[in-house]
Amino acid sequence: MKYIKIILACAVLAALLTGALLYRAATRVPSSVVIAAGPAGGNYFQLSKEIATRLEQNLGTKVEVLESRGALDNLHRIQAGLVDFALYQPDTARGRNEDESPNAAAFVANLYSEVLHIFVAPDSGIESAVDLRGKKVAIGSRDSGDFSINKTLLEHLGIGLNEIEVADVVYRDIPELLKSGQLDAACMAGGLHSPAFVETAKVPGVRLIPVPFAEAMALHHVSTFPSSIPAGFYSSDAPVLPDTEIKTVSRRAKLLTRPDAPTVLVEAVTNVVMDEHFQRSNELHELFDKGKSFAMANPEFPMHPGAEHIYNPELKPLLNPDFVDATEGLRSFFFSLLVAGWLLARWLRDRRLKQDEHELDQFVRRVLDIERRQLGLDEDESGNDVEQLQRLLDEVTQLRQEALGEFNAHSMNEDPSVACFVQMCHALSNKINAKLTRQRTDRQIRLLLEVGTSPSTANDKDHPKIPD
Repeated sequence: MKYIKIILACAVLAALLTGALLYRAATRVPSSVVIAAGPAGGNYFQLSKEIATRLEQNLGTKVEVLESRGALDNLHRIQAGLVDFALYQPDTARGRNEDESPNAAAFVANLYSEVLHIFVAPDSGIESAVDLRGKKVAIGSRDSGDFSINKTLLEHLGIGLNEIEVADVVYRDIPELLKSGQLDAACMAGGLHSPAFVETAKVPGVRLIPVPFAEAMALHHVSTFPSSIPAGFYSSDAPVLPDTEIKTVSRRAKLLTRPDAPTVLVEAVTNVVMDEHFQRSNELHELFDKGKSFAMANPEFPMHPGAEHIYNPELKPLLNPDFVDATEGLRSFFFSLLVAGWLLARWLRDRRLKQDEHELDQFVRRVLDIERRQLGLDEDESGNDVEQLQRLLDEVTQLRQEALGEFNAHSMNEDPSVACFVQMCHALSNKINAKLTRQRTDRQIRLLLEVGTSPSTANDKDHPKIPD
């Protein structure tokens, strides 16, 4: 039994040490992190670089920002497990008739609203959005969020893709193409402070035009919201741009991650996003003003537990979920090991009890032998069995003490046969004591009667002595 306790103690110690090592491994931040951004010069790319810088400062891990073709490309990379984080515009996959499966990615935060801008060249002849028909228009690559929202815009205007000359150009080339007249219009969605918008607004004579019936367009599409561009936002000096408030629509840029991304890493990224200094320096006004309510709104993908822990700290479990998942198999193994140890201990105990029962049989036979021997010691009318009964009583006492030395208290509690043996000893002792008492009493009475019928003597010393 002692060895079993030692083995179990060693197993528990090994489990604790292994658990500590696994917990450290499961909660360790990866040595490298990859973020899928977007086209160089866009808001996705700039914001991804800022997140990478903060993450490297806070965690000391290497963060790589990859240029991509846009939101749909980012989602594909998340699904393939090629990147850890990516920025995404909702409905982009549906705009390409792809299913936005809830299991494709996990939600971290809304970062800002991507506001649709329709820039038109000075001599394009475009006065309103309906004049885009027949013009050369940049609407973004087919893997971008721009393409998705612009496709929705054209459907809203009743213009087919085949009714415009689609120009697939990168952000950094748009200002020069508008300036040279090689491009009539550029429809781009992004944050108001996007470097691409600032550069495009500097083109002499470029104008911004509104989205007709923007509120109606937003009501027809769940992920789309009415928005506006304030007058003079890009230039308050002559020429003012825009010269009046521009009614338009927007969609929220979302930061996504892999569903199996380490919880500790997602917590760190969410902390970066929710840091007020980060929000101020990147002019994320909605996130700064509304905080968690904006960050958590309309996730469209399941929220990652790491983000949930930051938004709702009271829901954070005591143990890291990554550690719980990683050690599920190991916990089952150690539990099975403990069960096996317990069963082994029970088997050894039962084996010992059987050995005790064998020894108990010997004690019981000795008790029964004393029982048989005392049966005939109550038949002598002369009462001469006192000495023999006393010897038998001493044997029972000695036998009981010998048995109690062999069987401990646990055995007596667990094995009813031991308790039965003790009761047999008590019963036999009581029976022999009863015979002893009766025979001694009878003997004393006979002696008293003999004294009463004999002649009196003067000295007490002549009286017969009554034995005890």
